[in-house]
Amino acid sequence: MIKALLFDLDGTLLNDDKKISRQTRLTLEKCKENGIKLFIATGRPPLLDLMLGWDNQTLSLFDGGLYHNGGCIEIGEWKEYSPIDDKIVGGAVKIVNGCESLNIALQLENELHAFRFPLDERAYKLWGLNPAMCFGLNHVNNLRTIKILIFYGNFIDTVKNIENDLVSSIETLCKNKAWYYVDRGLFIVITSVNKFYGVEKIRKKLNLAKDEIAVFGDDVNDIEMLSAYPNSFAMRNAEDHIKAVAKYVTLDNNHDGVHHAIMKLMEVTI
Repeated sequence: MIKALLFDLDGTLLNDDKKISRQTRLTLEKCKENGIKLFIATGRPPLLDLMLGWDNQTLSLFDGGLYHNGGCIEIGEWKEYSPIDDKIVGGAVKIVNGCESLNIALQLENELHAFRFPLDERAYKLWGLNPAMCFGLNHVNNLRTIKILIFYGNFIDTVKNIENDLVSSIETLCKNKAWYYVDRGLFIVITSVNKFYGVEKIRKKLNLAKDEIAVFGDDVNDIEMLSAYPNSFAMRNAEDHIKAVAKYVTLDNNHDGVHHAIMKLMEVTI
């Protein structure tokens, strides 16, 4: 029987308007009523109230989550960070500083942020930030870095691709020491762990078997968790190589794919 569900957000639980549809929300509420635990599994930081406008009622649907692709895990009041090695952080900053207009964001413990270049004023809200939560790279002090983002512009409006030689430099820096991936050719993301690590941490904390959980995703940072569990669902809007590693493919995120996947699971497990 399924006892916990873990959802990627963008392109999975959220539709293209960055909302949870009414049908999917009702299904989540029904799962909650039946004692199934619900968790977020996202690359976003735990700032969903600020980034997505979630109210307490929405937040209370979930028993916790993994954020920063597993770099931060929350279960109830328990919270754990997995920082990136300082040598990786310093190496990434050095590489970026060699590129004239390239920006880097260090996402730190307690949801503080450091940037090479300040964001445009309009961008802070979409990051779930205000300028008081942000500072320059020279003021990081002893705070630990949980995730690194490398991008042009404000990240939210980036159109310039990351150059191949830059990707090669980051690959060499991270080899066997950190996880990295390139998102749509526009961003480089670096963490010390991946979503599979975060899912496993939650699963073991709950003392569940692998077949007692289900995972849902659509993007490159979901590959490790989608390929690891017998109840894994890729969204139809995912690229083919991502759908290929999941056990099942459900409808897309704009047509209640999560709802339909849960209905399929309940037929099998109840």
